Amino acid sequence: MAEPSRTATASFSFEETVVACDVCGAVEFRPVSRQAVVVECRRCGYRFVNPRPSQAEIVAAYSDPHFYDAWIEDDAGRIRMWSKRLDLVRKEATGRTLLDVGAGIGTFLALARDRAGWSVAGTEVSSAAVAIARQRYGLELMRGQAESLPLPRAAFDTVTLWHVLEHVPSPSRLLDVCHAALAPGGRLVIACPNDDDTSQVEPRVKAWLKRRLGRPAALAVRYERLRPGGEIHLSHFTTPVLRRLLQDHGFRMVSVTVDDHYPAPSWKTTTRIAVYRAIARLTGRNFGVAMLVVAHYRAPVGTG
Repeated sequence: MAEPSRTATASFSFEETVVACDVCGAVEFRPVSRQAVVVECRRCGYRFVNPRPSQAEIVAAYSDPHFYDAWIEDDAGRIRMWSKRLDLVRKEATGRTLLDVGAGIGTFLALARDRAGWSVAGTEVSSAAVAIARQRYGLELMRGQAESLPLPRAAFDTVTLWHVLEHVPSPSRLLDVCHAALAPGGRLVIACPNDDDTSQVEPRVKAWLKRRLGRPAALAVRYERLRPGGEIHLSHFTTPVLRRLLQDHGFRMVSVTVDDHYPAPSWKTTTRIAVYRAIARLTGRNFGVAMLVVAHYRAPVGTG
């Protein structure tokens, strides 16, 4: 997940309106956050920003040359984070070809190439990130939305979406693209923010404790209004909604746990993730702010 750029001050227009749910196609929504203009589909429970910024505005925001400054400054910590994720992916992978959609500045792909010896490819919408990946790692990322790129079919054993699915205009369309790019039997690994109600327990408890101790504590905000320079989350996924979405687009969710998303891992964050993952195994409930999902390729009906 990206940190806010230090230079962006403009605001988005919020002029693009979504008329049908991307998950189930329904057209009736109810507001769940007026400040952040988040609505929920009345039929399936999918939550998303509506109206939303245009894709041109979003790409321009991510192409700010300073957007990734914090990533580069935290390079050592981020390498530890990506190394943990690579270890997990290597356990799940069925082969050595990898596509990373929304590859950012390419650190994960570079580790997979250099440490695991994998054949790697990546996509990225940000011109700034593409330039950094080329300069730092010698990676030639495909620039643009994966849905619009000529990706080879059935070419990859693993496809990863590291905090990407929540950013795209149509999660359904992107999952179709990932399915087409995967070889039969391949693996899809997704990390995204966790919008299950359990994810709100920790911030609310922290705020309550601060108030009890007489310290200033702002109310926990579940959805923040989008702005250039910050994270642009167009979708908010609960586990049931994501499971349905995957099933409808050719995947079978086989595991869901807590994502270790901390860009500067420490013993505190490692302990927190270990505890939350243990709770998830025992109860099936995710108290973390992010989820990590592994899904298996499922052949379309009628293909043998």
